Parts: sequence; structure tokens; C-alpha cells
Amino acid sequence: MRMLFSDWPVRLAQVLRIAVFIVILGCLPATVSAQAPSSDFKAMLAGWQTALDKIAGRLSRGSLDDAEYEELRAGLASVSEEARRVSAGTSDELRDNQQLADALGSAPVDGAPPESPAVAADRTRLTRIIAELDGHRRQAELMATKADMLTESASDKRMRQFTEALMLRSVLPLAPETWAGLPAQVEFLRDRVARAFDAAMAKQAWREHTIELTGAFFLAVGVAWPLRRRLRARLGHGVTPAAPPTRRQRIMAMAAEAAGRCLLTVLPVLGVTMAVLATLGSDGKTAPLHAFTIAASGGISIYLFFSGLGNAVLAPNRPDWRLHGIDPASACRLTWRITLFALGSAVAGASIALQSRLLSPPELQSVTGFAALFLATATILPLLPGKLWRTLPIERETSTESAISDASAMPSAASPGAFRVSWIDLRYLAGAASLIALGASLAGYRNFSIYVAQLSLATVAAAGILLLIRGVARELLSMAMDCEEGLAAEVRLLLVRSRKGVEAASWIGRVLIDALLIAAGGALLLPLSGIDWAELQGMFAAFMHGVTVGGVRLAPADMMAASLLFSLAVMVTRYIQRMLDVRVLQRLQIDLGVQNSIRTGVGYFGFIMAMLVAIGALGLDLSNLALVAGALSVGIGFGLQNVVSNFAAGLILLVERPIKVGDWVIVGDREGVVKRISVRATELQTFQRASVIIPNSELVSKAVLNWTFKDKFGRVDIKVGVKAGSDLKLVRETLLSCANAHRQVASSPSAFVVFQDFNGSTMNFELRCFVRDVDFYLATASDLRFAIVEAFQSKGIGIA
Repeated sequence: MRMLFSDWPVRLAQVLRIAVFIVILGCLPATVSAQAPSSDFKAMLAGWQTALDKIAGRLSRGSLDDAEYEELRAGLASVSEEARRVSAGTSDELRDNQQLADALGSAPVDGAPPESPAVAADRTRLTRIIAELDGHRRQAELMATKADMLTESASDKRMRQFTEALMLRSVLPLAPETWAGLPAQVEFLRDRVARAFDAAMAKQAWREHTIELTGAFFLAVGVAWPLRRRLRARLGHGVTPAAPPTRRQRIMAMAAEAAGRCLLTVLPVLGVTMAVLATLGSDGKTAPLHAFTIAASGGISIYLFFSGLGNAVLAPNRPDWRLHGIDPASACRLTWRITLFALGSAVAGASIALQSRLLSPPELQSVTGFAALFLATATILPLLPGKLWRTLPIERETSTESAISDASAMPSAASPGAFRVSWIDLRYLAGAASLIALGASLAGYRNFSIYVAQLSLATVAAAGILLLIRGVARELLSMAMDCEEGLAAEVRLLLVRSRKGVEAASWIGRVLIDALLIAAGGALLLPLSGIDWAELQGMFAAFMHGVTVGGVRLAPADMMAASLLFSLAVMVTRYIQRMLDVRVLQRLQIDLGVQNSIRTGVGYFGFIMAMLVAIGALGLDLSNLALVAGALSVGIGFGLQNVVSNFAAGLILLVERPIKVGDWVIVGDREGVVKRISVRATELQTFQRASVIIPNSELVSKAVLNWTFKDKFGRVDIKVGVKAGSDLKLVRETLLSCANAHRQVASSPSAFVVFQDFNGSTMNFELRCFVRDVDFYLATASDLRFAIVEAFQSKGIGIA
């Protein structure tokens, strides 16, 4: 019996564990049964392994073309995604079953009372399930890792192929043996194009759609051309301003000109090209016409884009709309040379594209490529002289729109080389790239020369487009920050309120605009460097997925989502605060201190909720945060106790309101008006307009004199000494008349005079009266003293 009762704590603990296990098992009935059967997982694992073995075998044999690479990459991505999905699901099941096993507790140690057979059977079953699930999770992670490694191997293999093809040396363009076979090759190509043209003309579809194609061409031109003229006349350089246009107006006009000259001229060309290609069909006999159509369309588009962009930026005939300080003569010369460069680049690009698509012999491609690059280089070099880019001093604007958008765009006028635009120096890089491409073509590296030329041309085009978008986006941001009404003003007030906040938000907005445009430029140019869109998407997905450090996944996607949700929650909180101020609290006519407490409480509650929402979006384990909080509690007990006491005192001040915003208080030797009460400290503004930050704990633990605790009613005491022998009744009546005559002195309670003391030479009186608003305490006391002196002098009462 003694042993029976001696181990009752152990037995009670076992009973409680069994009860908890039964409750959890009832709440999670699908935890064990939801797991995939072992046979299904084995079949899935075998399928993954077969697919990976097949892909690995293909990677070990020969080179990959683009279609094969895309197919292999898609298969590997499918295996990796499915394996990670299974691993995540298995991890959830593993965690649930581990929770059930923890509810049972550990097995009895040797010498302890045995547990019931049912509990032992459940523990054995859960141990087996946990081991099986852990094995499934590890195998799924292994398959996902193998798929990632094969993806990296495929990418490396394709990049090696790309590099080898890039550095493959062809025939020399100026070698005599290269020119020897050119006549026969040219004749062969001429016959091939002629046969393709005859085959196209013989097609019934071509003859049937000739009228439709002609109509589509004139329709595209008829719509785009009037729209282009209308856009330029209303928003572009065709507008005749009554006053010199501002920088914002010049940027918007430049954007309108670029859209009209580049976009609305290139789009009809592309539309007609697509219609012609659709009419030609995919017949192999008309393949040369396909190549010719694409090459001609590309060349025309290049010419229209670069010539239009040069006219839009330089504005040669409208110097008042010019955004920079290039003199008019240089602007006109630059415009003509940019147009010549556009023509040379168009001819060069069209000829290279035509020869590549026609699969011409290497000799003809080498000679044609060298001639095209020579033409392009000859049209780029005239753009390099520095005298063409010499700038004049620009009269800077001092308006808000210019100050925000151009805070650091131009150097100081006093510095050497002032008003020199730094990006102009990039022309030297373009010239160097063209010379490198020409030299590589001359040495027989045709593929490398074309690669450098294409990448350089695409970089110039992308830079032109993105710089225009950057200027417009920055001006739109500046307009949003400057507007005083409308939706943009409402959003700005929800985010920032002070002028410094507007400047900080403008700077952050400009940084975000630049970051997005840099990312867009990289997305446009990286495919030309050998990285295709699928790889870009994979790299972006891997980057957004993040990495796992110490069991915590750090994902930029989650961080951005958390930041966005936090900002939205803060905006909603501020909107609620504003609505409370404008539509609720002011109409209720409640005390200002109560209004401030409600507003502050709503703000703190919203901030806490925003933090919780952000933490939830990050997917952080709150148990880990609890451990961190427990560790911090030790530090709080030692080093942060003052902060905690101030925080608690701040909550007491907000709830009990011994002081409130607007109160006139005296704390020790500090006197002033309460301006703000936060959770840590209170801001007191003295009558000298100085701010005093007082810890909240001091306001709670020490005596505070509050002149306006319940109301603003206060008493003014004026001490007066008169000569001995003065008429006491006259002194009393004079003091009371001065008090009653002042408009700030209350009639009830009425003023009264106290005869405090007297001696052989003086008699001391004190005038006591009440003012309706203690904010006028000092002014009222001063006015009364002036009035008393004047009244005593007029009535012959001597002041001692």
C-alpha cells in the first residue's frame, strides 16, 4: 500500500499524457490517415529517379539545341517542384505525428512502473510512422537536390556551347580565297530568292490577300500618322508655350515626342510584317522571303527608333523645349549624325540578319558581316567628338518640382566642367564596342563580332527607353508629392505629413524607380548575353524563394509581402485616426486629452497589429520569438528596467490622464505646455519655445503641478505695498475696480483684497481674482499691475 501511494505522481502524469494524446488524436483525425501510402510514394520516387536518369544520360551525350534544353529544363523543374511539394507535405505530417508522440511522453525507464499495452502500442506505431515519414522527406529532398544539380549542369553545358560557338573562328573576310567563291555564292542566293518569290506569287493565299494587305498597310499608316501628329501637336514640341516651359513640361513633351516618333512609327511596321508573314505561311519554299521580310522590318524599325529618339531628345528646331544645355548648332549637327547612325545601323542589322536566316555560305556571311560592321562603325565614330556635346549653362529652377526631382542631378555651376552631363561619356564605350566588333570580324570571329554589336545596339536602345521612362516616372512622383488635393494627396497624407517626410518619401521613390528600371534593363539585355527567359525565371524564382538559415527561411518575396502588408496596415491605421479626428471625436465635443488618448491608443493598436501581420507574412515561428522574448526578459530585468518603467508609466498617463496634451504643467523647475505623450517620454514645450523631454516615470512618481487639470479656471495674485497712512478703503476700492475692469477676470467668484501685513512705513495688500483661462495668466497679471500703478498715481496713493 505504501508503494502504491508513493508513485502516484508518476501514474498521474501518465494518465494526463494519455488524456492529452486522446484529445489531440480526436482533434486531428486525419493526421495519420492523410499520409500517402508507402507504395504510392515508392512509385512516385521511382518515376522521379527514372526521369532524372534519362536526363542525366542525355546531358552526357553530345550538344543540346534550344528546344532540347527547354524540354530538359522543364522536366527538371517539374521534378524539383513536385519533390519539394511532397517534402513540404510530409514535413507537416511529420510534425503532427511528432506532436502526438510528444503527448505520450517518453517510454518508462528501467525500474519504473510499466505503462499500459495500449500506450506502448501507440508509441510503437507512431515511432514507425515518424521514421517512415522522415525517410520520405529525406528522399524527396534528395530528388529535388538532384534535379537542381542536373539543372545547373544543363545550364553550364549550354553556356559552354554558347561560349564555344561565340569564339568559333570562321574564314577571314579580306582573304583572297574568301573572295574567290563569292560570285557563285551570290548567284546561288539570287536564284534562291527568285524561286522563293515565284513560289509566293504562285500561292493562292497571296493573290487572295493582296488587297487585304494593302488595305491593312494604309489603315495602319492612316491611324498611326494622324495620332502621331495629334500627340506631338498637343503634348510634344508642337505646343507653343506662352512662357518658357518648366523642366517638368519639357520632360513630358520629350516623352510625348518619343512616343510619337518611335512607338507610333514602329508599331505599324511590325503589324504589317506580321500580316505578311502570316500570308506567306510556313512553306519551306518561301523561307527566303520570310528572312527578307524579317530583316527589312528590323532594319526599318531600327532606323525609325533611333532617328526618332534623337529628334525627341535633342529637339533641334525647338530649343525652348530642349532639356539639356547643348547649343542649337551642335544639337542640329548631332541630330543629323544620329540619323546617319540610325541608317547605318539599320542597313548593317538587316544585312546580318538576312545572311544568318538565309544560311548563306561562311565566306559570304564573313564578308557581309565585316562590311555591315564597317558601315556601323563609320556612322558611330562621327558621334564621338567632344565639341558636339559641349553644353551651355542652364538656368536652374528653384521650384519644388525641380528641387525634388533634381536634388543631385547636376554639378555645381562653380565647379569645373559644370553642367556636363555624365552619361554623355558613355559614347566612348559605344565607340570602343564598335571598334572591338569590327576588329573581331576582321580577325574571323564573326559570331563574337555580331554578339558585341547586337549587345551594344540593344544597350543603347534600352538605355534610351529606360532613361525616358525614368524621367517621366520621377516627374509623376514629384507631382504626386506636390499635389494638395485628390487621391494622391490622400495617400501621401496617410504615409507622410511633414516636409522632411515628403523629401524622404521622394528619395525612396526615386531609388525604387531606379532599381525597377535597372531590373527591367537586365531582364531585357540578359537574354542577349546567352541567358534565356527560362533561366531568368528560374534565377528569379530561386532568389525570391530565398535560403534557409538555422531552420528559418529568408525569402525576399516574403520580406516584400511583409513590408507591403505592414505599410498597408499603417496606412489603414492612420486613415482610421484621421477619420476619428474629423468625423467622430470633434463632433462628440469631448476633452482634448481624451481625444489624444483615443488617437494614440488606436495608433499603438494598429502598429502592433501591423507588426503581427508582417510577422505572419514572413512565416516566422512564434515559438522562436517566445524564446527570444524569454531571453530578452533577463536583459529587461537588468539593463532595460528604466525603459520598461517608462513604458508602463506612459500607459498609466494615457489611461488615467493626470496630464494631457495642451495642459500647463510644472515639473520640478520645468514649466510649459504638454505637446506630446508617447509610451516612453512626454514632450514639454516651455514658454521660451524650447522642448523638454521628460521620462514618463518621473511624471508618475513625482509631484506635478497642473494648472489645467480639470478646467482652465485659475487665480491671479497681485501683491501691492502702499505707504503707511494711505486711505485703506480707497486702496481696496481701487484694486477691486482694476480687477473688475479687466475682461479676462471672472465675475464669479468675485475678486477680493487681502490686507496681509503692515509696519511703521508700509501696508501690504494682495489682490486675488480669478481668470477664465489660465493661458492668459501672465498677460492678465501684467495688465493688472499696469492698471494698479496708473490708478494709484491718479488717486495719489503712494506705492512703497
